Amino acid sequence: MSDPDDQFLTPEEVLRMQDSLTGEHREEAARQIEAILRGERRAWYCKRGRKCDGKPHEGYMYSHARGDQWPPPGEDWFAWFLSGGRGSGKTRTGAEYTRRMADRVSRIALIAPTGADIRDTMIEGVSGLQYVCALAGEKIKWEPSKRRVTFPNGCIATTFSAEEPARLRGPQHGFAWLDEPAHYPDIEELWSNLLFGLRLGTRPHVTLTSTPLPTPWVRNIQEREDTRVVRVSTYANIDNLAATFRDQVVAEFEGTRKGRQELYGELLLDVEGALWQEDFLHREPVDWRELDRIVIGVDPAGAANKRSDETGIVVAGRKRDTAWVLHDSTGKYTPRQWSDEVYRLYSLYEADAIVVEKNFGGDMVKDVLLKDQGDLNPRIIVKHAQRSKAISAAPVVRLYEQGRVLHYPPMQNDLSKLEMEMLSWVPSSGAPSPNRIDAMVWAMTELMGNGGVARIATPRGGNIRPTGPLFGFRRSA
Repeated sequence: MSDPDDQFLTPEEVLRMQDSLTGEHREEAARQIEAILRGERRAWYCKRGRKCDGKPHEGYMYSHARGDQWPPPGEDWFAWFLSGGRGSGKTRTGAEYTRRMADRVSRIALIAPTGADIRDTMIEGVSGLQYVCALAGEKIKWEPSKRRVTFPNGCIATTFSAEEPARLRGPQHGFAWLDEPAHYPDIEELWSNLLFGLRLGTRPHVTLTSTPLPTPWVRNIQEREDTRVVRVSTYANIDNLAATFRDQVVAEFEGTRKGRQELYGELLLDVEGALWQEDFLHREPVDWRELDRIVIGVDPAGAANKRSDETGIVVAGRKRDTAWVLHDSTGKYTPRQWSDEVYRLYSLYEADAIVVEKNFGGDMVKDVLLKDQGDLNPRIIVKHAQRSKAISAAPVVRLYEQGRVLHYPPMQNDLSKLEMEMLSWVPSSGAPSPNRIDAMVWAMTELMGNGGVARIATPRGGNIRPTGPLFGFRRSA
C-alpha cells in the first residue's frame, strides 16, 4: 500500500449525514463542518509523514497520526503488529488503516476476543470505525445481526468472534484487522482458518493491535521476517488521555513489571505471579520405550460444549530421577471421547497407570474408564484434590526448577499449549481452570512421589523408593 491520501465529503454531504449521528459523533460532525468551512481538513495522515509526532501544527490544528501510527513503509511485510500500551492509540490506528483499506479491497475481516468487543471497541467505540469514518465524512452501514459493516464504496467488512474460530473457515478476504489477538482462546485454529481465506486482491495482509502476552503464537508471529512489530507506549498518546488516567493509573504502574507490559507494550517472557518461568522449561528427546514408568494424567471436564472446560490428558514418563512430559492430548470431549483417547494413548505408549482426579460426582470418572476399557484391563489410580491447585503444583514446580522434568521436543509432539498455560496461569487470578496443568501435575505426582516413604510397584523395572523431600528416587534391592 502506498502512503495514505485522505479524501473528504463536501460540507453539504456532511450536513446530510449529520442527521444519522448521535451524541459525540453529531458534535464531532458539527466541528468538522466548521473546520471545512474554515478551509481546514481533518486528515489523519499529515504531510510531514512518519516523522510527525501527531500534535497540532500548521495545516493540521488537531491531533492526528503519529509516525508510529502510519503503516510500515514498503510492501514486503505481511503482518503489522502494533504492540502498544493501554491508551496508546492502537484501536484508532487499526480503525483508520481499515478505513483506508476499504478503498483497496472488497472484503475485510474484523476479529476481536468476543462479539461484545467487536461492537463496543472496533465498531462503536470512541476510536472505532463509526467514529473515524464520521470524522472523514463517510457514512458506514453497521448491521449487527448480519455481523457486517458496509462502506460507501460497497466494501464489506464481516465481524468474527475469536470464541468461534470455525466461522472463518470458508469466507475470503483481502485484509484483516485483529484486535487483542494475544488474548484469543484458540488463536492457532483461528489464525489457520483466517490464512486459508486471506486470498483476495493483489496483496492480502493483516494488522494486529494488542497488548502483548508471552504466548507461543505471539512470540512466533513477532519473530517472523515478514512481520513489522511497532511497540508504542502509553506516553506517546498521553496528551489525549484523561487527567485522572494519567494521575492514577499511569502513576501507579510506572516502574512496575505490569507497567512494562501494559504501559510500554513490552513482550515479557514471564508472567508476574505465574508458578513457572521460561527458564524452567527444558526440552530433550528421549526414547519412551526406555523409561521406567509411563502414566497418563487425566483431569476430566464436567460437560462437553463450547463453553465447558477441556479435559486435560497428559502423558508423562520417568527414568531414574528424571521425568519427561511426552504428549498433550487435552481437548473438549464427551466422556466417551476422552476415555477412548486415554485408552488410545495407554496402548500407544504402553503405559502402566491412568491417574485421574475424583470429581463431578464420586466415582464417575473411574466408572467411565472401566466401562470403556475393552481388553486393556488398565490400572486406574484415583486422586483426591484435597489442596488448592497452587499447593498441589508447588512440588512439581520445584522439580522443573531443578531441571528434573523435561519436555519432549516440539517436532515430535506439540506441547506449546501446555507450556503457554504453565507460563501464564496465575493462581487466584480468576483465570479458567488450568486443565493441562492439572493433568500434568497428577501424572508427575504419581511418577515422582508425594513426599512420603512408600514402595511403588512398577512394571517397567522393579520397585522404587522415594528418598528425600524433593522426590529423588533410587532403585530398591
